[in-house]
Amino acid sequence: MKKKQFCDYCLDYRNGKYEEKMIKENIDGIEIEYLERYYICDTCGNKLYGDLYDYNISIANEKLREKTGLITIKEIEEILEKYSIGKKPLSLVLGLGEITITRYLDGQNPTKDNSILLKNILNNPLLYEMFLIANKDKITSVAYKKSMGKTKQLELSNSNSKLYNISLYILKKEKEVDALSLQKLLYYICGFSKVFSNTENLITDNSESWIYGPVFREIYEAFSYYEYKNIDYNELVKDREYELSSEEKEYVDAIIDAFGFYSGAILREMTHMTDPWIESRRGLETDSFSNRVIDNESIEKYFKKVCKDYNIKEYKDIKKYSDDMFEKAKKKLI
Repeated sequence: MKKKQFCDYCLDYRNGKYEEKMIKENIDGIEIEYLERYYICDTCGNKLYGDLYDYNISIANEKLREKTGLITIKEIEEILEKYSIGKKPLSLVLGLGEITITRYLDGQNPTKDNSILLKNILNNPLLYEMFLIANKDKITSVAYKKSMGKTKQLELSNSNSKLYNISLYILKKEKEVDALSLQKLLYYICGFSKVFSNTENLITDNSESWIYGPVFREIYEAFSYYEYKNIDYNELVKDREYELSSEEKEYVDAIIDAFGFYSGAILREMTHMTDPWIESRRGLETDSFSNRVIDNESIEKYFKKVCKDYNIKEYKDIKKYSDDMFEKAKKKLI
């Protein structure tokens, strides 16, 4: 393959034949070996680097990083993807110059301290979260929410959270679920699970009595950046998805069948009529913020009463309750 490049010896543009060869080079006292790419000038026979110059510098620096233990470009790219953050925002979150990460990705070798910092956050979402919170004012709220969401997904996945696994299962089955709807489905999954003996320990996490109904905070933090849009299952961290038994899946499916086709607004109104949420917000104004934990005993008591009142004995019977609550919620919204 031939290409015209500027020859430093001929001081003019010359055609050159492409070649590549493994070479050894000494950089800062450290010997590295890499595949050098260049052209051979047809006129004088010397090497022409031209448009391959930056490539060779980048490869040489990458080999140096590997040999000295400095973080590699591939690892930095992994950080950007893992935490869903841009080059400039990552630099600011870590307290570096705003183009520092860009320079590292362009081939400049990082300092030892910066390399250690980047390697430390690579597989430590909790450490990254500390930096993200500390420097949230340096990046946009959109960038912060999305990066925090990805960080929370990683933490939930790493902790093998059953609540997160159930969320993934719902989002895989139901294509159109927003953050509000997901929270309410989890609430009903939690509530009815306390009635059926084979699912009583399915969800042990606590929900809080927020303005828009019961909320599991850790799930809110993981998906809130979607706001009112449907959550895109394909974008989520799914390292430990579907660790549910066939019996648990059958139960979750029954809740989805009973409540899954209602909008977030309808589900919100339905949960607003449940005793556990009402009792937890007693004494608060309608629009008052609250992070009060909804008492699990209250949840169990309410849903046991529901099952008695609606004669719910099997999973399929839950729909009798959801149909009735829908009619009541509809009247409230009209």
